[in-house]
Amino acid sequence: MTGKTQDKIVPYLTDNVFKNSPPLTRLKNKRRFEFDGGLTIRHNIMYAPLKGGWGKRGQAFDTSAVQTDTALQFNIKYAWVNVTLLAQDQVLNRGPEAAMSFVGSKMINASGTMAQILATSLYGDGQGTLNSTLEFDGLNAAINIPANYASYGGITRTDIASTANTGINAYYAAPAAFSLAAVQTAFGAAWFGQEKPDMLCTTQPVWDAFWNKLQPQQRFNDETSDVHVGFRSFFWNGAQVVVDQYLSILGGAYTIFGLNTNYLYMYVSTVPKYSFGFTGWKDAQNSDDVAGQYQYAGNIVEAAPRLNFQLAFSAL
Repeated sequence: MTGKTQDKIVPYLTDNVFKNSPPLTRLKNKRRFEFDGGLTIRHNIMYAPLKGGWGKRGQAFDTSAVQTDTALQFNIKYAWVNVTLLAQDQVLNRGPEAAMSFVGSKMINASGTMAQILATSLYGDGQGTLNSTLEFDGLNAAINIPANYASYGGITRTDIASTANTGINAYYAAPAAFSLAAVQTAFGAAWFGQEKPDMLCTTQPVWDAFWNKLQPQQRFNDETSDVHVGFRSFFWNGAQVVVDQYLSILGGAYTIFGLNTNYLYMYVSTVPKYSFGFTGWKDAQNSDDVAGQYQYAGNIVEAAPRLNFQLAFSAL
């Protein structure tokens, strides 16, 4: 029978490896900024007001110069995924017997692997504490306070301000247990006028606890365009509350990052092969196998840490 009947190969590939990262999806779709070149990425910020005030007749103006601006500075980071094809497989995966392209499946895997690398690094620090200095200058360093991370973007935090939600300091707290009151306090600390966090990223256990503490009339299912790329969320205080299954790897099991994504930038090189591009196939030495690399060059910049918060609960 095996000599007379072929196997039925379903021409579909089911992903049992990769997960979905809502903030990375938002960055790639809406907060992607290209750069042509340069030794570093510098993002200018304003951190102090000019001289001014009330006066009286005959009073002289204070004309002393004031330093009001500086720049966050970040190295360009490089990520890669290797794809190797064994030459003999090209002989086998051909003609009507090839139910699907093995090259195509490898490239799909390369894209998913790159997303996994970037999404995991997003929650690191890039300073050698949580992850390598070769990785993103991530959210743990950006959304923090001087006691935990003395500097960010090449600037010593206390040179600008020392208190939470001032200068380049965010709101950070480590409550003993999850509570809506703690989340509200953090959210309020990062709320300035019309500017407030618009995405709360957390782990599944915290998301479940959050959902269960809300009254049914407080739960608003999200129907925005982000839903159509593979994840669900609910609204709280006008912000999306989402699960990122990559967060716990570096961010912690019971952590919430409150993000104002309007000030979060994903810089991507304009060089095609470093803009989620492929190098092309290259022959291996002493073999007719081929290999190529899927690549990214850039970094993540949080230009206004004071508009964000981080909560690291000890328990739920």
